[in-house]
Amino acid sequence: MNESVKIWKDISSYIEAAMSTVSYEMWFGKLVPLTIENNKLIMVAPLVSVKKTVDGFKNTVVRDAIEKSGSYVTDIIVITEEEAKNYKPEKETFQPAETKTEEDDFKYILNPSYTFDNFVVGDCNNIASSAAKAVAENPGVLYNPLFIYGGVGLGKTHILHAIGNYIHSVDKTKKILYVTSEQFVNEFIDSLSPSRQASKISDNKLNKSFREKYRNADVLMIDDVQFLSSKMSSQEALFHTFNDLYQNKKQIVLSSDRHPKELTFIEERLQSRFQCGLTVDITNPSVETRVAILKKKAELKKFSVSNDVLFFIAENISSNVRELEGALSKVFFFCSLEKKEVCDIDTAREALKDYINVSTHVISIDNIVDATCTYYNIKRADIVGKKKMKNIALARQIAIYLINDILGLPLTSIASYFGKDHTTVMYARDKITSLCKSDKLIQAQVNDIKAMIQKK
Repeated sequence: MNESVKIWKDISSYIEAAMSTVSYEMWFGKLVPLTIENNKLIMVAPLVSVKKTVDGFKNTVVRDAIEKSGSYVTDIIVITEEEAKNYKPEKETFQPAETKTEEDDFKYILNPSYTFDNFVVGDCNNIASSAAKAVAENPGVLYNPLFIYGGVGLGKTHILHAIGNYIHSVDKTKKILYVTSEQFVNEFIDSLSPSRQASKISDNKLNKSFREKYRNADVLMIDDVQFLSSKMSSQEALFHTFNDLYQNKKQIVLSSDRHPKELTFIEERLQSRFQCGLTVDITNPSVETRVAILKKKAELKKFSVSNDVLFFIAENISSNVRELEGALSKVFFFCSLEKKEVCDIDTAREALKDYINVSTHVISIDNIVDATCTYYNIKRADIVGKKKMKNIALARQIAIYLINDILGLPLTSIASYFGKDHTTVMYARDKITSLCKSDKLIQAQVNDIKAMIQKK
């Protein structure tokens, strides 16, 4: 993989997370990396319209993605396929890799825009925000570890970076290490010699550089620990790292999309350590909080947006903060095309008509259960009751799967709705997840029910 492809893969992952799948595939998914010149990534667009659209996002989504990726690339230049025919790229020129030093392990790479000041607090996240501030003010003293869980795009990563930014502002000598679980796993694998990668790794066999990097941290923050599921050797490495840091009163902060008890295929001893401090959740924001979030985002990006536009977006998009920001960027882009100084409600309706109609109407647990009952022609009382007939049990399991998949609710909440324990709900979710991969009929039925729900 050449350097331009590698860099684009990293940056584009942040762009994709900031907007709807349809929008990403329509515009950014069509770009092809060509080369890097003077720290600028040169991309080729198939059509002039794609080039113009991407250029319209350069000061918002693209800029944010470059910042979040931590790349040395400073800008993205888009040319058309016609222009590319006459383009004579030089040999890729980019910032040369420097010799790694011990200080590089703790190079300050947190996103400076993710601070407590920029984090909008509401009923959905006030406990998590308060706990995070307490940890930032007294790292290693209160709530260690701090475990934050909640659905995709609700602000967990923002809080982790805010903790690190606050600690760094108070004491720049603190060694702050923020990684995703994927980074942790990849670094762990790279630290092993080929002869030991397949074996169980004991604490004293960990590669010295990997061990020292993680054991020397004053603050260790790992994002999305749910992706450690089934990676037993990496869990072993984290177990020993956790113990060492905890015993030395170093702060540990973890995030996940679900409660530690619901982390399938995470060792019980590691689940136990995840819960030995403080566990807090973040839920979907209310309409009022969504409006406040949009207003804050608009101020930071210097967008001029009327209140009725903010309420229009907030009332129609309730899934997560990331989609709210993507919708706001799309509205601003449409306004910029029409050269409007203030985004108005008519432009907002036009910009988001397909997006809202297809994917973001309000969906409740009852909607999902009712759609499942209609599809299988069974009574609601049966699906939420205790009957174990094969057709009812399957419908119940699919409803549970869809509630978790569409709404991202914790399994404990779903269990309460159905009058089950969370292990039963976990089994149902995992079973249907597996069947959707192996059984085309079940997959088709699940997709049919999803379509019913989204059309209502």
